[in-house]
Amino acid sequence: MRRGAVAAGGVLLSVVLVGCSSGSAEQNEDSADTTTGGSTSSASSGSAIPNPKDATAVDVCELLPEDAAAQLGIYPDGRKSENDVSAPGTYRCTWENEDFVSVSLSPVQGRSLDTYYEHESDYVDFERITVHGYPGVRSNKIKPMEAGSCGMHVAVQEDQLVQSFATVSHDEIGSADPCALAKKALRLSLPSWPAAE
Repeated sequence: MRRGAVAAGGVLLSVVLVGCSSGSAEQNEDSADTTTGGSTSSASSGSAIPNPKDATAVDVCELLPEDAAAQLGIYPDGRKSENDVSAPGTYRCTWENEDFVSVSLSPVQGRSLDTYYEHESDYVDFERITVHGYPGVRSNKIKPMEAGSCGMHVAVQEDQLVQSFATVSHDEIGSADPCALAKKALRLSLPSWPAAE
């Protein structure tokens, strides 16, 4: 029963929440990333996208490598489900552990970061972020530390975003940062995604 309630709450929050980032150590690491060669794509917000990726070119549950799942403390076998409310016709994959800590990744085609930039005032918590040189955004309508969950989007092409959504265990709400988990999932998985053709 508790697992179902947590899953239902996570789905509801994933509809409401978008984006988050972690502390300055990760931000400094990301800002130190450099891009050499390869193609680039320009996000409609004007942010250059180095070496565009195509997260839809593989099954959604292949977006998080097994070693990344181990580093995140979650099981390597993900569960695929449809994004029936937030992005109908698209899928997410959710990985979790026995304490109901979870991470889900979901590519969204046909959406740019401008979707969030244009509505900055709608969010309690808003910040432009970078993951391995790729532009992204955290844009939360509920404070992540209070909710125990956090989502973020990173642009891998001009019109393709990947959402990372993380929840911490009920016992860790208020003490564990779900945004750090969401960003770490992207940081560990993004390099393995296929290049856009």
